[in-house]
Amino acid sequence: MTLYKSILIGLLGSFLMFLGDMILYYDSNDYDSKDTINNIIGIMKNVNIKRLYLGGLLGPICAFIYCNGFYHIVLSCRENNLTFGWIVFLINVLGMIFGGAYHIQCAYLGLLSRHENKGALDEFLKFLKFQAKIVFGIMALANIGIALLIVFGLTVFPSWQALFTPIFLIILTPLVGRLPKGLHMIIRGGWLNIIYFIYYLSLLISLS
Repeated sequence: MTLYKSILIGLLGSFLMFLGDMILYYDSNDYDSKDTINNIIGIMKNVNIKRLYLGGLLGPICAFIYCNGFYHIVLSCRENNLTFGWIVFLINVLGMIFGGAYHIQCAYLGLLSRHENKGALDEFLKFLKFQAKIVFGIMALANIGIALLIVFGLTVFPSWQALFTPIFLIILTPLVGRLPKGLHMIIRGGWLNIIYFIYYLSLLISLS
């Protein structure tokens, strides 16, 4: 696999995972960021069950695609820095495996909320929040690793490319949360995957 192809695969993975988010909980009425989880549950409670199935199943499929895209980390590393590159690559893969599992389980929020068993939903929600801490914790380490590789010139990419890595783009989240209704649903609702889409797109531009 070439570096260019790996980046293209990552771009595809980020787009498809974003699509999975939108299939799960897109709603033209948008949602309130002040109480995101309960608003999202309220949306998924009323969407077509087939949407929940499809949106959820895209999680592990996209995670697999994402993992192939992460191989660009190894391919872009300079020869004497490959060990560090492999470590960062594997941390990203681990985080995305957890992320794919987390995504598919989000569909359960919509499925369980349709039934009169608040206890079961609350218990599942506790577990989902616990998983979220693991996912975001691992991915934070992974993203810091990517940024460090680029900043210190351990890859073929210029140092300024680090500004487009996920760990830097995540800083823009509060601004994205202030977008007007409609645009907020799409951009903020799929922000984590849009971040990766921007990152991969910037890599393609820097290679051109």
